[in-house]
Amino acid sequence: MSEALLERPQAPLPSPPPVRRGLRRLSPLTVVTWLLAALLAFFIAYPLVQALLGLIGLDAVPGQTADSPWGVITHPETLRALLNTAILVLSGGAIAVLIGAAFAWLNERTNARIGWLAEVLPLISMFVPSLAAAIGWVFLLDPDVGLLNMALRGLLSPLGISLDEGPLNIYSWYGLIWTYAVFLVPFAYLAIANGLQSLDPSLEEASRTAGAGPARTFFRITLPSLKPALGSSIMLVVVMGMALFSIPVIIGTRAGIEVLPVLIVQDVTQSYPVDELSALSRSAILLAIVLLAGFLQRRFVGAHRAQAFATIGGKGSRASTTELGKAKWPARVLMVGYLAAAAVLPFLGLVLVSLQNFWSATIDWASLDFSAYAEMFSRPVLREGMRNSFLLATGCATVVILFAVLITRLTEYSRGGAPRIVDGIVKAPAAIPHIVFALALIAAFGGPPFGWTGTALILIAAYIVMYLPQATFYSAAALQQIGRPLVEASSVSGASDTRTLRRVLLPLMVPGLVSGWALIFVLMAGDITASAMLASTRTPVVGFVMLDQWSHGSYPTIAALGVTLTVVSTLVVMTALRVRNRYRLR
Repeated sequence: MSEALLERPQAPLPSPPPVRRGLRRLSPLTVVTWLLAALLAFFIAYPLVQALLGLIGLDAVPGQTADSPWGVITHPETLRALLNTAILVLSGGAIAVLIGAAFAWLNERTNARIGWLAEVLPLISMFVPSLAAAIGWVFLLDPDVGLLNMALRGLLSPLGISLDEGPLNIYSWYGLIWTYAVFLVPFAYLAIANGLQSLDPSLEEASRTAGAGPARTFFRITLPSLKPALGSSIMLVVVMGMALFSIPVIIGTRAGIEVLPVLIVQDVTQSYPVDELSALSRSAILLAIVLLAGFLQRRFVGAHRAQAFATIGGKGSRASTTELGKAKWPARVLMVGYLAAAAVLPFLGLVLVSLQNFWSATIDWASLDFSAYAEMFSRPVLREGMRNSFLLATGCATVVILFAVLITRLTEYSRGGAPRIVDGIVKAPAAIPHIVFALALIAAFGGPPFGWTGTALILIAAYIVMYLPQATFYSAAALQQIGRPLVEASSVSGASDTRTLRRVLLPLMVPGLVSGWALIFVLMAGDITASAMLASTRTPVVGFVMLDQWSHGSYPTIAALGVTLTVVSTLVVMTALRVRNRYRLR
């Protein structure tokens, strides 16, 4: 349906009944949504309350880090890990925000955009699960047997530079900071790109009309207007970085750089009896830091709000493209170069090791085979791990998107304070590090009367609650693109809320919902932060299995799992993009 048709002058419609517009009458759909909101509130609040009560009532047992929460918090091991975590998150996060902002501006405001590939490039590192990516970088940059290091030593040898190891070392501060930054770039990009899409382009056009150049317009108009988006991106990288477990457990442990998430998982999985006091106390530190970051974000953003969302049936305008001139192709080369450095290199490392019988820097091309893949499909625990991950990701991503649609419809089209409370509740997990929430789930549902420890139920609860904020982000963005007059017209014509949702809202929301579903599928399928504590040999998932194989030194098998997971994730995302584009063309 064209914009011209939607904006054609028509006879004024009668004002819609306030019962419909305000959703004051509790329709069956609204009742179901309120019940769903109450259920979600229980699964969010109850675990956190149980964890807090458990922390207050815990007594120290022999062999634990300290005999009180304050003793754990002030313990030298905890303070050292806290400092290391802060350094990695601040430095890696700053790099991620810079790269994400550059990608967002190039894709949304300049002629350097590379067609459909522009939508994939900033998110490409997300296709390789964080655990697989960390292992891929180890295969490349191990100082002794790293494939890339071996190639670099071969190139330097004719120049008279002879090295026994290196020249690069992934087990270092710069190696960790680089991998943190690559992991965090997609989260920074999504927030900033959304801000640019929502920014009123007339402000920038007025600046250029007044004679300001691209640089002056960017720093005087665009950047100040992006304060909410920048605040969101900083908040996202802090939350994700503070809870990141996969990269530091693979790289940081060997480098001697301990971080809080690794210590928390070790308190739960490697201590006997389980060191609940240390785990809960250290989790409280992470939660306090994230809450402080949220407070600072709100202060930073202040009263600046980007306005004027482009809407279907509204008067949104399209931003004009900034011509980069001769800088266009260098910008494109930089974007493609990032693709190669962030995702292609570690993926190639995984592929090469998966074809070897054992990890070796010297590649015998004649002996490469698919035995690791055969083992992956023949061993029950590996096969079940893959199957469980894909089934859980498919089912939970679908449920989360449907929940998000219902909740977003309620919060966007309802009046009063209650919908705002619901909106705050469903978005609260975004401010809770995944590792903290996983520990809270164990405290709440692990023991009697639930007994969910190591079962699929606790994984399902974790995935739905942890990734609901991301789903509501996509659902709200899709709903905000739909003009309210379309919904009001459906109500005036006598359609029920359910019929309006099915016949008006959902068809127009499909492109945004498909994108959100694909992203959540990738995150769930490759999850390791929660899976490391919640999965078990009874209900294995890929992240849990890969971590177990790493501890046993089964490197080709790990690589085969990583390659398979990456290929499936990429195929899912590419299929989702095709479906989305097909709906956009209708």
